[in-house]
This record gives sequence, structure tokens and C-alpha cells, in this order.
Amino acid sequence: MVFTAHSPRPLAMGEQISHKLRVDIISGSIADGTHLSEDSLATRFDVSRGPVRDALRQLESEGLVDNRRKRLYVSFRGQRDIEELYSLRESLESMALRLAIERTSTEGWDEVQQLVDAMSAAAESDDPEAFDLADMEFHTSFYRLSEHRRLAEAWRPYQRTFEVLLDMSNTADMDAAVIDHQGFLDVVRAGDPDAAVERLHDHLMRAKGRVRDAIQWSADSSTDAE
Repeated sequence: MVFTAHSPRPLAMGEQISHKLRVDIISGSIADGTHLSEDSLATRFDVSRGPVRDALRQLESEGLVDNRRKRLYVSFRGQRDIEELYSLRESLESMALRLAIERTSTEGWDEVQQLVDAMSAAAESDDPEAFDLADMEFHTSFYRLSEHRRLAEAWRPYQRTFEVLLDMSNTADMDAAVIDHQGFLDVVRAGDPDAAVERLHDHLMRAKGRVRDAIQWSADSSTDAE
């Protein structure tokens, strides 16, 4: 299989609603503890309750919504949840990376190289959406190449959350990010799992720092607006 970045498929209505709510929750536009009423959301989005129910079910699986006695509330505590999300991701992705290094052929890593090339092309054409898509597929490829079905399933519920975090925080210097990912892949291809996991740690810590800055900026902007 060749892993190449591709245009995302059109989102179903429930997915569109979940994406909008996900962005609002993570950015703080909808505060932690806010009650999410199906009726109110159906009115807001001018849809029936079915797509809203689908959206809320998805957000609950991601841990962004909490079910309390059949009433749904936002469950996102800003920086505390960012720490949890990134520590979980590092644990999952480190395991996936070790297994991928053990099980992947040279041809498999050549396919991942195509994603770095796609990032480079997106940077040249100043296309941040295509860049972010290739970036996310780059990391998701570790799970595919790990050949560990349940590990990939453990990552899947959080992928949409991290897509929003990536969109909120990705560096404006796409050329530098391409160099970073190329260096990361070079370490992976050298075949030393400990060195690769250490590089992953550094990579995710930088990403988490950008997310924390972005969310703090968002919070400060909201306070200033008040």
C-alpha cells in the first residue's frame, strides 16, 4: 500500500457538527462544564436531532463530552487535558514506532517518505491544509506499519482531536517543519528504536508547547474581548 496525502472526503452532517463543536470546545469558545442540549444544538445548526446525537456520541468517545445521568456536558480542562492527551499519544505512538521499525521493510519507509515529500510540496505551494493532512498521515502511518490492529484502534478516537490541535498550533514556517519531519524519518529509517522514540518525544514536546501557547492565546483573547 502506498501512503499518500489525499483530499479529505466530504463530511457527513454529524461529522461536520462534531468538528465544529470540537473546535469550539478545544479553543474554549464552549467552556468546560457547559450543558450540551440536543434541541439547542439542532436549532443552532438547523438540523434534526439525529446528526446532533451522532456528533455528541463521537465527542463522548473522544473524552470531550461527559455523560452525567443522561445529560451531556463539555469535559475539557484546557492545559490539564492537553497534558493528558499528549502523554497518551506519546505512549501509543512510541509503541507503534517500535513495532513499525521491527516490522517494516525499506519499501514501507519509502512510502512514508512520500508523505514528507507531500509536506514539502504543500509548503512550496503555501497550502497549510494539505500540509496538515500530510503531517497527520505521517504519524498515523506508524500505526499502520506497526501491524497491531488494536493499537491503531486505540489511536483512532483521538485522531480528530489532534487534527484540531494541529490546525490550531502548526508553525507558520512549513519549510522548517518539513526539515524536522525529514530528520525524524531519517532517524526512524536508521533502525534504532530507542533513538527514534527519543526523537518522537522531542517532536511531541515541541508540538505540545505550540498547542499550549495557542490555547493560552485564545484564552487571553477571550478575556480581552470581555
